[in-house]
Amino acid sequence: MTLAPLVAGATGRPTLSFELFPPRSDGGRETLWRKLSDLLAANPDFVSVTFGAAGATRGPSRDLLCHVLRTTAVPAMAHLTCVGSSRREVVELAGEFFDAGVRNVLALRGDPPAGAADWAPHPDGVATARDLVELLQVADRRRLALRGGSRPLDEGELTLAVAAFPRGRDEHELAVLRAKQDAGARFAICQVTFSADEYAAFVHRARAAGITIPLLPGLAVSDDARRLQRIGELTGVPAPRALLAALDDEDPRARRRAATAFTSGLAHGLLAAGAPGLHLYTFNAAAPALDLLDHLDLTRPATRPATRPADPTPAAPAAAAAGGPTR
Repeated sequence: MTLAPLVAGATGRPTLSFELFPPRSDGGRETLWRKLSDLLAANPDFVSVTFGAAGATRGPSRDLLCHVLRTTAVPAMAHLTCVGSSRREVVELAGEFFDAGVRNVLALRGDPPAGAADWAPHPDGVATARDLVELLQVADRRRLALRGGSRPLDEGELTLAVAAFPRGRDEHELAVLRAKQDAGARFAICQVTFSADEYAAFVHRARAAGITIPLLPGLAVSDDARRLQRIGELTGVPAPRALLAALDDEDPRARRRAATAFTSGLAHGLLAAGAPGLHLYTFNAAAPALDLLDHLDLTRPATRPATRPADPTPAAPAAAAAGGPTR
């Protein structure tokens, strides 16, 4: 399913989406499958699957995408980073995703592997997300040509999304986003935000800069103060001190109530500001996301079939990271 019209408001309602990342072990994989079942019961419009630095989770990310696409009716979006990869490697990986049924890709520059002091960009690499957007369209057209120019009836058009950064205030950041739009991006998923006013101000600046694509805000849904602090370290977007203080309670029920109260207030504020939907960074935890949905009056689409025939090949374990788009 092509997501661009949905995020652009074709249904007349806000979208709901979850970000997932590949599990770290066999045990983690089985746990994720159970949590995934709970999350998908909320009938999201799509889920996105992260991709490790420099392709570190290539196989596991693909396997998780395949699991969602083959065993559910929920559309899946693949994250794809280009940093450290050659153009040929990017095209090969894109072909793997396309062959697996992926028609929605979040095109990211990505970050080099952490701690790799001797790391260097690939001499024939793709340097920016804008270039990646262009290359993915070339790869899709080439794949279509090799198949005789005809697209299967059940294969939609390729939708490319990109990252946006509400906290950035300089004109260069907006120029980069405009370039990604002009290259063919159909919507943007925003880095985590803790302020509806900050998001609204960003949208206002973006529109003034000629950026017309939908800008989907990202919410960190967690009752773990350490996780939110880590997000601040990685993204430069600190969680509010009042929220962190409320999550410092010894009672897990109190922490959960505090997290839900904050995120539900934020979600209502974002929707009131005109957000086209909500993209939830779940950190593979179902309970906080489902608690949030219990406090929102979001119209959901008609119930999809619960499952498709299960994929007989289980997904492989992986190491992965989450925390929002990286360029």
